[in-house]
Order: sequence, then C-alpha cells, then structure tokens
Amino acid sequence: MDKEDIVLVEQAKQNPTAYETLYKKYAQRLFNYFWYRVGHQKDIAEDLLQETFMKAYQNLPRFYLRSYSYYSYLLTIAHNILVNHYRKPQSMSLESVGDVPDEVTADQEIDRKQTAELLWRAIQNLPEPEKDILLLRYQKELPIKDIARIVGKSENAVKLILSRSRKKLAKHPYLKDMVGFGEFQKKYTKPQFLGKKN
Repeated sequence: MDKEDIVLVEQAKQNPTAYETLYKKYAQRLFNYFWYRVGHQKDIAEDLLQETFMKAYQNLPRFYLRSYSYYSYLLTIAHNILVNHYRKPQSMSLESVGDVPDEVTADQEIDRKQTAELLWRAIQNLPEPEKDILLLRYQKELPIKDIARIVGKSENAVKLILSRSRKKLAKHPYLKDMVGFGEFQKKYTKPQFLGKKN
C-alpha cells in the first residue's frame, strides 16, 4: 500500500473529517471510471461516485492495510456498485454509444483519430463484463492480479476475457490508443456525506 495512504487511512480512522483527503486524492479518477461506463452521464457518475465513497467511509473502521493500494480497494467497491447499477431495471444500457468523447481523439492525427473513434465505438458494443475488464487493463493500466480481485474472477478468467475482447477488436490495431483516455478531467461535485457544501 502507498505509504501516504497508510497515513491518510490512519488519520481518517482517528478523525473522520480527515477522510476528505482520501476523497480528494481519488475522487477524480473514480469519477472518470464511472463517467466512461454510464454513457457520459454526469449525474449518474456523481451518484455512483458518492455511493462508492459512502460505502468506503462506512467501512473505514473495519478496513485493514493490505498489499494492494487504497485506490484498488475503492475500485473494487466501485465495480460492485456499477454491477448493481446495471442490474436495476431502470438503468440505462451502455449499448447506446452516443458521440465519441473529444478527449479520446483530441491529440491524435486525423487517420489515427478515425481509427480511435471506430475502436471507441466497438468497445462500447462489447458485453459489460468484457468492456469493464478491457478498460481496467488498457485505460487504467492495472495489472491482471488487481483486475481479478476487483471483478471477483480468477486471473486466468480475466486473461481469457481480455483475449476474447482483443479478438473481437482485432480489426482495430490501435488498442494502445486507449491508454490515457481515463484520466480526462471531468468535473465532479464534493460529497454530501462529509457535511460540507458544494
């Protein structure tokens, strides 16, 4: 675990208002995680973000230090919340692709821009578990071991899903163009559960 996180977690256990530091450190990255997976719907991404931190905050007294990062722990919670979100009948399907976000193609040459757009649309049409694992691997650049823990599958199952996804996307040779898409700075609001106003 990150040494800074060890200190921040211990401070938050002693003084719950100190949890805001962990929130500020990871909120933007988790917001992006949700934003890409809910069809760029800011309100839904913010709700899921808040639910993730609320759950992590509630479990803080029972949280103990592990060999993986606090961010991985938050991603595990976020993944489970996202799965539950898509199980609800009123959930919007990610099958509706919509426009390709500008940050996906902003700095690319014209021909690679077109390829990236095609790739982005193809990824949006993958089944939800495949898309999530693919984005965790190539967008967030997480190791297989961390992805397996986050999605609750074995490392071999994750490798198999990635292999199948890559085969489906084989006609799009620029899979590596996905790296960096996830860290686009979409704005989010402060959490209500910390008792502070936006």
